[in-house]
Amino acid sequence: MVKKYGLEDVSKATVSRMATYLRCLTYLEQQGASTLSSRELASLTGVSAEQVRQDLSVFGRFGKRGTGYDVAHLKTEVEAIFGRGVERWKCCIVGVGSLGTALMSSRMVQKWGFRYVAAFDRDPRKIGTHVERIPVYSIDELKTIVRREHIAIGVIAVPASSARNVARILCEAGIRGILNFAPQSIKVPEKVPMLSVDLSQEFLKLSFYIQSAEQRAREEQIQIDAASHNE
Repeated sequence: MVKKYGLEDVSKATVSRMATYLRCLTYLEQQGASTLSSRELASLTGVSAEQVRQDLSVFGRFGKRGTGYDVAHLKTEVEAIFGRGVERWKCCIVGVGSLGTALMSSRMVQKWGFRYVAAFDRDPRKIGTHVERIPVYSIDELKTIVRREHIAIGVIAVPASSARNVARILCEAGIRGILNFAPQSIKVPEKVPMLSVDLSQEFLKLSFYIQSAEQRAREEQIQIDAASHNE
């Protein structure tokens, strides 16, 4: 049973891991699994069994000692934590360029209960068209459409120079949350949760990890060669 909790009780890291658990539980259910232990879920997600138990305990008690977790039941409970099955999230996207078009074409978003109902742009050639059956409006109509359609989530896919202004308009429209793909630091009212996804930073971090892994491999090879030479 999911217990009541406040935002201050749940760290961003915990929320991220819970999303990973849900993805694994969905896969396991599709594969016909009926039960699993915290150790098995930990192995699939790359964390410790103790971490799994700690994360789940934030939201309630789900398993029984000695028998583990019922996959279908735990999946349903974790879905409820994320609002899936409780609320169908209406979304809009601002910026109908290559990134915005790709995001609207993603079937994964729909799979998890998020549905694009509107897109906005300043380009008169795009206004009045449809992308994946999603109507494209002028950004001047954003406040009206967001309020009329009761849109909860706004996705920013515009150049960095326009991102702050778009975020301001979304907040003024009464948006409940923002997902920002623009490489720009943005401040929004505390009552509006916002997550930023900077693809350039992800590539930079990946390049660092690649170089680190290759450096470790070279150092290990040097040690192996030295040991062989001394034999």
